[in-house]
Amino acid sequence: MRLRYAIRVGNHEIIYRNERKEWLPNNGSVGFVNTSNMHLVETSTGLSLPNPPPLPGSSLSQAKLDSWVKRFGTNSSSYVLLEGAKLYFTSARVDGFLAYQMSAGIALIAGDPLCAPGDAQKLVHDFVSTIRKSVGAYQVSPNMLEAFRREGFADIQIGKEAIFDIHRFTLAGGKMELVRAATNKARREGVVVSEHNPFANDAQKINEELQEISKEWLKIKGGRELGFVLGSLGLERPSAKRYFVARSGKNIDRIEGFVVCEPIYGRNGYYLDVTRRRCDAVRGTMELLTSEICDLLRNDGYEMVSMGLAPLAMLDDPDLLDHPLVAWLMRLVYKRISGSYDFKQLYHYKAKYHPHAWEPRYFCFNQRRPSIRMLYALIRVRNAFMLEGLLDRARFQERVKTWKHAASFIVGLCSAWLSSF
Repeated sequence: MRLRYAIRVGNHEIIYRNERKEWLPNNGSVGFVNTSNMHLVETSTGLSLPNPPPLPGSSLSQAKLDSWVKRFGTNSSSYVLLEGAKLYFTSARVDGFLAYQMSAGIALIAGDPLCAPGDAQKLVHDFVSTIRKSVGAYQVSPNMLEAFRREGFADIQIGKEAIFDIHRFTLAGGKMELVRAATNKARREGVVVSEHNPFANDAQKINEELQEISKEWLKIKGGRELGFVLGSLGLERPSAKRYFVARSGKNIDRIEGFVVCEPIYGRNGYYLDVTRRRCDAVRGTMELLTSEICDLLRNDGYEMVSMGLAPLAMLDDPDLLDHPLVAWLMRLVYKRISGSYDFKQLYHYKAKYHPHAWEPRYFCFNQRRPSIRMLYALIRVRNAFMLEGLLDRARFQERVKTWKHAASFIVGLCSAWLSSF
């Protein structure tokens, strides 16, 4: 008789299968899980189970993780590593951690290792040696790229991140004409930007309006948050996030849009991560929010902001020649395919602010080239809703009746993968 037991750990679930006599994450691949605060959700009378495997770092406190992020967090995604269904790995040799998820038997590292750059290679080495699975890491910064390369990882550039020196940011000058015109339009319409504390005593009504706007925005974009290296609204618990809202009617009417910012401690800056607006928001709302946030943060003594990754944009790394098929596919998707998240539109929106630097970001993998399995794993952790749409059993056979439909399906699958970057 085949028996299945499951233990849920927060958002994670692991299972025990007696025919293999081992604990597995519920995607069917071996990995480590945090075993604290577990409870049995499926059981059978009279049978005992072996203890689940310990995870190096399974006893980590939130305070310890917070302290590492504050000391070593230089990537825009560093603070986001504290959110969502992530697992954490530590090594006795290194002061720090890395965050990852298991998906389809692939261990996917989120962003950079959180440690001193000189220790990153040891942390990556110990992780690969411990987990003994194919490993990918994405949105890796140039600061940590060599650590992966020295451990035998290949890499491919996946886009560039828009970085601003807020002491140099200004709306003056001809190149900022479009942004300046948009902000002036919003101001004339009576839009005012202010900071919101979602945990103040009188915050509930505003929080509900933010959730309403977010649901409306996500409905257009596919219905769910992308997650993994992108943050969430985060209204359920106090955090270091900062919330900026744009309200019309000289700050007495409805909220037109908002931005949630997350700290980049190691660079004394913030990541303008969650950006949402109403479908019929006053024109210039987001431009006004962005420029006002830069002014407010500068006045608070911060030095930089990031507008995040422009996926697939400005792919100019010479190493792309080592992966000609993937590079060709990425450029094809960037130029030809649009959907809920249009790559060209996203790049042009960020570019119109004229970032002071475009920093490359990379996907690293300990294989000769990214495999189909790794492709599938990436979609699962980032764009599961796109995968569900593509693989809907009721419609799948209809979609691939002809070679044209099959080609469209493959391109759609690749688009979902690449948009995970």
